[in-house]
Amino acid sequence: MIPDKIEVQLSGRTGLVWSHESVVRLRRDHRILGGLVGSGARFPREEPGLPLLLSQQEMHVLLKEDAIRLVFIPRLVLPPSQEIKEKADKYDEDSYQQQIQVFKKEKEANIRSFADRILEGKKKKMMKKLKKQKVDDSEDPEIPELDRDAVIEEEIAKIQPITKDHQILQIFTKDPWLEDSDKIEAKLSQPTDPLDKCRLLAFKALWEKGYFIGEGSKFGGDYLVYLGDPLKFHASYIVICQGIDSLEKERPQDLVAKSRLGSQVNKTVLVAQLMKNKDEVTFTSVRRNHAKRQVKYFLTTEEENNEEEYHEDDDTKMNEYKQELHDPDENQIK
Repeated sequence: MIPDKIEVQLSGRTGLVWSHESVVRLRRDHRILGGLVGSGARFPREEPGLPLLLSQQEMHVLLKEDAIRLVFIPRLVLPPSQEIKEKADKYDEDSYQQQIQVFKKEKEANIRSFADRILEGKKKKMMKKLKKQKVDDSEDPEIPELDRDAVIEEEIAKIQPITKDHQILQIFTKDPWLEDSDKIEAKLSQPTDPLDKCRLLAFKALWEKGYFIGEGSKFGGDYLVYLGDPLKFHASYIVICQGIDSLEKERPQDLVAKSRLGSQVNKTVLVAQLMKNKDEVTFTSVRRNHAKRQVKYFLTTEEENNEEEYHEDDDTKMNEYKQELHDPDENQIK
């Protein structure tokens, strides 16, 4: 049986997923991670919760796989109608009345479970009261018999309902009054900016190779690439996306900075660059050689044996290498 498409709510250039089951399916079946941006129900300040935020690149990949259905809900971006307000107020009042009944039942159960103690306490109070009122000290006051059921019913009648400020409020994970008629089928436009194009093509190329890809801004890049599920693996690569000819404009110091970044966090830096007149990207890995006392840097593409050595004070070799790097026949990713 073919599973239903996962519903994704389009919000600007990102998508929102509101179902726990869908989040699990995206990770397990499609290697899509996204990011939880909501608040957890139990510990809202300590743990993230729904919805799951999907990037534009993740949505493009899922649309190509025919795994999701994009919808736009105009009602969620407009002020609530009077009908919705009335439904919300009625729901709130019904919830309040139900909590009053639950509170009363709990208090009543407690009174019945401690009925013997309550009865004993009543008797002691009556004894003290009679001792104060007696005329002859030699006579012991007689304690009248107390009706156990009458005492319990009297205590139950004293139960006060909870006030509004003690009401428990429900945190919804989705709109409870949302109907299918409120949803409009949406489409995702293709990126036109060279940098956005590079990000999309780089994401697709790495995802199709079987990697898990996460957001990489905390490490100074666009993506973090994992060999397996991030719950079990650390990231192996930091991907930095660049537009056309951006590598030619870089100073050698910029490449040194990238290699030091990867060296400090024990990851390989991949520079993804959009090729001229082609919807393809090339990847250049930048790593630092610690084996020699004089620090050297290596620039490699995915072509075998295509490796150059660069000294920090050798700008000529770096310029020659950058010129060779832009030959599409030699550096195109397969």
